[in-house]
Amino acid sequence: MTFSFFGPTVTHRNPKGFEVQQRPRRMALTLSAEAQSALADMADATGKPASTIAAELLLEMSPMLHDAAKVTRLAQAGKKTAARRALTHMLGDGMAAIVSEQLSLPVKGNR
Repeated sequence: MTFSFFGPTVTHRNPKGFEVQQRPRRMALTLSAEAQSALADMADATGKPASTIAAELLLEMSPMLHDAAKVTRLAQAGKKTAARRALTHMLGDGMAAIVSEQLSLPVKGNR
């Protein structure tokens, strides 16, 4: 993280692989007591603020969040077999079977 006149900037790679600098965006979150407790515990263990822990976790999860959005869009568009394939690629066979059941996607072999 670097600092500029307008506040901190973060360098990251966009989906096309190019490095870009952006000011971090703020978002208000309402957390359950369990999530708050987990963040507070991790903050205590690492010596970092809970907000930094949450931001780092979301950043690390961003590829999976994009993949989950793709699967959701495919399922909503009625392309359930394609959604199942994308889900299997994302999670592996075991977890894909569990999530497919929740999303009512076809099970491997049933199309």
